[in-house]
Amino acid sequence: MVLVLGFGLGFLLVSSIDISAQLDKETPTGNLTEDVDISISPNEALPANGTVSVSTEGATDMDINEFPPAGVTVIIQNDKVVVTNNPVAYQ
Repeated sequence: MVLVLGFGLGFLLVSSIDISAQLDKETPTGNLTEDVDISISPNEALPANGTVSVSTEGATDMDINEFPPAGVTVIIQNDKVVVTNNPVAYQ
C-alpha cells in the first residue's frame, strides 16, 4: 500500500515556486542496535532533478517536523520514502 501525501496549490504552479525539502537517514555509529531515523527537512533544497529517495531498510522512526512546502509530494512506501516536486500520478 502506498500512502501519498500531496501538499500544494497545484502542479501548475510548481515551476514558478521555489520548492525545497530534503530527506535524511541517520547512519548508526558503533552500536548497530540504536534507532535509525528518517527525517524530512523542508528547509533544504531538492536536487536538480527535483526528487530524492531513501530506503527505509533498518529505519525505526520517521519524522516530518514541518509540513513540506507547497508543491512538494511525500510518498511513503514500506521499502522507501520519496520526496519530489515533480507531478505524481496516483490512484
